Amino acid sequence: MELTIRKGYASDWDDAMELAWRTFEMFNAADYSSEGEENFRKFLFGPELYQQYAIGNYELITAFDQSSMVGMLLLRENRHISLLFVDGDLHGKGIGHKLIECASKYVRKKGRRFKMSVNASRFAVPFYKHEGFKEAKIEQFEDGIRYLPMELKL
Repeated sequence: MELTIRKGYASDWDDAMELAWRTFEMFNAADYSSEGEENFRKFLFGPELYQQYAIGNYELITAFDQSSMVGMLLLRENRHISLLFVDGDLHGKGIGHKLIECASKYVRKKGRRFKMSVNASRFAVPFYKHEGFKEAKIEQFEDGIRYLPMELKL
């Protein structure tokens, strides 16, 4: 694998959201209610998220194997991981780790940020713990979506 981690561009947006949706359906959807699944789909494909990205409230970081996108991370307000997905066939290959590493450098570079946060799905909690994230609050349930707020001190 020839992995390249780079800033994502507007031209990468649709591929990134499709990757997120495919991977979500494969690994996360079973833990969501139908309401939660529909709300997540609207979040990914509705106009609001892209508009927020376009005005600079989100940073897209992508992972490519040659010309194929194999991972993506969406960082909100230089501190919160809103989305992190890696192609299901490539889990355990270090792609998620490299995305976190890149996001951490970006957060530190942006100034006085000493931690990153994420609302982890049940499926992703072990990954984030392995990356050094700690539970910040008890598990939450909102709009049909169950998640665990976690933080990483940088």
